[in-house]
Amino acid sequence: MRVDEQVPVETTEGGAPLRFVWRGVVYGVVSSPERWMTRREWWRSAQRAPRGAGEGLVEMPVWRVDALPLTDGAHRVDGTFDLALDPAGDTWLLLGVFDDRVEQQLFA
Repeated sequence: MRVDEQVPVETTEGGAPLRFVWRGVVYGVVSSPERWMTRREWWRSAQRAPRGAGEGLVEMPVWRVDALPLTDGAHRVDGTFDLALDPAGDTWLLLGVFDDRVEQQLFA
């Protein structure tokens, strides 16, 4: 499920996600994060880059992590999460959530 929401993320010294908060629930990363680069959907943003300054603004690092809720909340999901660090600053985005229950219902 695509989410695209800003979330606060606590990282390791190496910059990998360790914990994050989504919709009032604290999640703890329980797997080794898988990192890759993806293209930012620049056409959806009102933010413009100065001519010739596109390098570093188009790509952003993404970490895929398995995480479990550490606190109670209205919407608790055990699953896999894609977290991205916006290259324009220190803003983290939750790009997507892959919930095992939803997948089982769709593909059962």
